Amino acid sequence: MEDGYEGVLGEAATDTQLKAWKRRGAPSYLRHALWNRELKETFFWRERTYISCWNSFPTENAGLWRIYGDDKGLAIKTSWKKMKESLIKGDCVDRVFYGRVDYKNFSTEGANSDSYTDQYFSKRIEFSHENEFRLVAHDASKDHNYNDEDLTAIPKFATVTCDLNILIDELIISPRLGGWVKGSVEEVCRQFGNDWRILQSNLYEMPERISNKF
Repeated sequence: MEDGYEGVLGEAATDTQLKAWKRRGAPSYLRHALWNRELKETFFWRERTYISCWNSFPTENAGLWRIYGDDKGLAIKTSWKKMKESLIKGDCVDRVFYGRVDYKNFSTEGANSDSYTDQYFSKRIEFSHENEFRLVAHDASKDHNYNDEDLTAIPKFATVTCDLNILIDELIISPRLGGWVKGSVEEVCRQFGNDWRILQSNLYEMPERISNKF
């Protein structure tokens, strides 16, 4: 992930936790040891956490088209309910968590976190342009959970079987791609027996110069 703070709560959350331990009477050396143990566990689980990122804008977003697929991509439109129903089983993961990301100023706002999973649903305010909805899963394999020395043994990707006929509402072709792409995508979908609705984005269409409305 591009954000180095993925799964890490940040400065304000650190201060909040240290102050809480201090109020309970924990001496400074113990607070230091407790927080470093917390950090070790945080980074342990970060190596064993998988994320699938989506955006939850109600309409197309010009900025995201430019970042992720302006001249070469298409977008999948779905709903949370359909996404949840479409996932069948995983390889090294056995449970997938869902939710919108809460964007915070990590320097001033402490994130609410009851588990290491919760931490992946908080991000720094600087990434709020993503308006992200995400799927989070942790490596459930005992073979990968107890040896934090050999990270090469941990799979870089988790595979989850997905029923695309349930998942996909629409396919939206990038607004900068020619109309022929829509026809090609429709033909490929037909060859594989899919009848999804396929749209060409009209994000950059020019408005009418003359109106007949009255």
